[in-house]
Amino acid sequence: MSRTPPATLTPPERLRQRLADARPLLGPALLWCTLHGLLALLFFGAPLLASVERLAPSLRPVLLAGGVVQALFLGLLAFVATLPLVLLGRRYALTMTLAVALGVAMLGVDALVLSSLGFHINGLVLAVALQPRALAETGLAPHELAMAALAALAVLSFDVWTGVHFLRRVQRPVRVGRLVALLVLITAAERLTSAYLVFAHGGAVLHAATTLPLQAPVRMNTLLTRLTDRPPASGLRLGVSPEAGAPAASIEPSAVRFTRRPDILLILAESLRDDFFTPEVMPNLWRRAEHGTRFLHHHSAASSTDFSLFSLFFGLEAQRRDAVVGAGRAPLLFPALKANGYRQAFFAASSVDWMGLKDTVFRDVHGGLRTDYEGRSHLRDAEMVKDAVSLARSTPRDVPLFTFVFFAGTHFDYDYPPRSAVFSPAWDGDGGLATARVPAEHLKARAWNSAYEVDTKVEELLRQWEAARGTRPLVVFTGDHGEEFREHGRVGHASDVTELQLHVPMLIFDERLAPGEVDSVTGHIDLVPTLFDLLGDTHPPEKLGDGIPMTRPDPRRYLLTTIGWEPRYALIGRELKVRFGAGLPGTELSDMWDRPLPDAQERFAAEAPRILRRLRGGDAEREESPEPTSTATTPPR
Repeated sequence: MSRTPPATLTPPERLRQRLADARPLLGPALLWCTLHGLLALLFFGAPLLASVERLAPSLRPVLLAGGVVQALFLGLLAFVATLPLVLLGRRYALTMTLAVALGVAMLGVDALVLSSLGFHINGLVLAVALQPRALAETGLAPHELAMAALAALAVLSFDVWTGVHFLRRVQRPVRVGRLVALLVLITAAERLTSAYLVFAHGGAVLHAATTLPLQAPVRMNTLLTRLTDRPPASGLRLGVSPEAGAPAASIEPSAVRFTRRPDILLILAESLRDDFFTPEVMPNLWRRAEHGTRFLHHHSAASSTDFSLFSLFFGLEAQRRDAVVGAGRAPLLFPALKANGYRQAFFAASSVDWMGLKDTVFRDVHGGLRTDYEGRSHLRDAEMVKDAVSLARSTPRDVPLFTFVFFAGTHFDYDYPPRSAVFSPAWDGDGGLATARVPAEHLKARAWNSAYEVDTKVEELLRQWEAARGTRPLVVFTGDHGEEFREHGRVGHASDVTELQLHVPMLIFDERLAPGEVDSVTGHIDLVPTLFDLLGDTHPPEKLGDGIPMTRPDPRRYLLTTIGWEPRYALIGRELKVRFGAGLPGTELSDMWDRPLPDAQERFAAEAPRILRRLRGGDAEREESPEPTSTATTPPR
């Protein structure tokens, strides 16, 4: 039967002909989509197996079968999403297979994100990808990107070519509606089964049942409680979230009065975790620490830079950031320093363009913020040190300086010059994508070398500063957050509230602090009240923010930390750590080094009133408390 020339058809007739051309392709298209949906099991099989292994053996086959159904659902979703393409008629075969191929490519990228960071592609990932220098921060070389793009293009082209030929060879009338309805029923049964298992066995099932992407959790606890007359297996849950609002502003900068005005050097190192502070890795600062004060259990407020710096300079808990910034608030620290005669300068070899830091933390820093350093991170660090020393030499000695320097060398890809190649074998830094195949010990050795180089530069800065100014400044040295090297299957940070991502070194050198070590829990939110206390201001700490002076630490304190972008939290005390919030199967208890405790439930029961008051914004932090017994304060070896 001959086709009517398109030019002689009316628009409705052309539409009907296109639909007629595409209809025989729908059956093979559904099969093609479901086959591609099953590829999700290849991408996400390892994390699915890992989450299922935490469950009782009797539950594992059910959850694994559910994973297969979820993969079929992804295929069904692809088929439904591409249905409007039937309006293109015969071109449906090409456009549908192209769209499905791109979708599978996104699944592959999502699997990489999940394996590296512990979460799926979300708003944070997209926001980070759009940040200035985002590509440079990944450590990916241009040739790597070109090779990856060519490989992806080749695979996608082959997949599309195969799909077009498959659809055109096997096209035949099939009752697609019935097959779609069957897949919908199977998917609904899987979701209902998951809802019952969550009700009967708790949050660990929910965690496993949402491992694959686009799997919305289904809860039916209220209905199932009525039907079974049993409560849900909720496990340990706090039932309360941290206060996230903006605290009332209570102090004007002009009301702050410092009785002394030493130079202040605030030195921050990227991604520097506490166990890197050793005499082998950072010998210069280790030697200087004999005459300073080291805070052994200091933690960043968040495992991501933007939230960490917010807490450092505002003195507020990280989960308050959006409310505080949304209210147009700026840190008290900078105008208070200015009101007391300080000249301020800010040097950042590590990017503070990241996630809007220039418009939040550094919003009111006019003319004193320098970030335009180029080249590899150890070269940017070197230029930054030169600028800081030049400032020290050019400023009259009777003008006090507050200077912030932010070292980039310890950020991925842990760059350093040949003089700091101390630890080996070490990853050579060639190719960010290659890190998936690099042994964790080699990655860590390279990071040690980068920390060794930063330590060398910090010593150069301090030595030249002291010579230029004729006196020793008040020095604060810390990291913005920590870093993991596959101890929990990931490389990097901003993915969890583990000890490795939060525990950072904290050193303070000042004549008002006796040399030694402090073993109470301290945090970045304590910097502002600590500086004000050392400089002689007499305002009570609660007027300054959420922190307490590290000069007067509370041994029974619980420090609140978070990832930042996700509402997952940890309350860290000397004897107990409580992890809770998004992405966790329930409330988890451990010691501060994330090791299981044999008496965790008993400790939690004893501390629950303090913990709940802490989360509700009570004043448990500032109660007078006796020294606790030290039963779990030995760090892992």
